[in-house]
Amino acid sequence: MAQEKKRMPQTMAGLINYSDEVEEGINLKPEVVLALGFGICLILVLSRIIF
Repeated sequence: MAQEKKRMPQTMAGLINYSDEVEEGINLKPEVVLALGFGICLILVLSRIIF
């Protein structure tokens, strides 16, 4: 049987309910994404200074 979905109030019309989304792909913590970004920036700055 199909699962019943909870009805949301009309004020939520047009907004995405993320609990209904299917989680696929890579899940990274925000801290990891920030660390990767800062690491790439640091590598680029150091490479410009060295070379």
